[in-house]
Amino acid sequence: MIYSQRRIIIGPALILLLAIPCANARAIQEAGASAAVNAFYRFHISHNKDFTARNIQLRRRFLTAEFYQVLVGEIKRQAAYNKAHPDEVPDYDGDPLTNSQQYPDSFRVGKQVMDGDRAKVTVTLMWSARTSRGKDKRDIVAVAVKATTRWLIDDIINDDGSSVRAEFTKAH
Repeated sequence: MIYSQRRIIIGPALILLLAIPCANARAIQEAGASAAVNAFYRFHISHNKDFTARNIQLRRRFLTAEFYQVLVGEIKRQAAYNKAHPDEVPDYDGDPLTNSQQYPDSFRVGKQVMDGDRAKVTVTLMWSARTSRGKDKRDIVAVAVKATTRWLIDDIINDDGSSVRAEFTKAH
């Protein structure tokens, strides 16, 4: 009799204990995506944002290998084009990671939408009143994917819905 009463009490308690790590794992996974995007933009906003090979290399640890290659490929393509057409304005002038020619002063990580090992994290970019742009803000979406041990940025979706990855991989 005592044995079956213990089973009744221990069984549900064990199920609850096993369920808690699953709920925590989901919360940790979601927090990880936002934290990775926050770390990336904290670094990006506080450093030189010119679209150069050196600056993209400094951000490599935050990016998937594929997205990094897309960005480097676009820099190389633009360099070759500029060499052949020195009097023309480059196709992309500014910072593709903030979709701006005038760099934002600050940012805020907002809501995220999870889809398995993919997350879309809203980033609000903000310009202060002292910039020539004036006080302004705009939302972009960082697409992060779960790598083996951490979250990495795999694309940026601009406020007009365009994808940096798609823009830089299309035929020019």
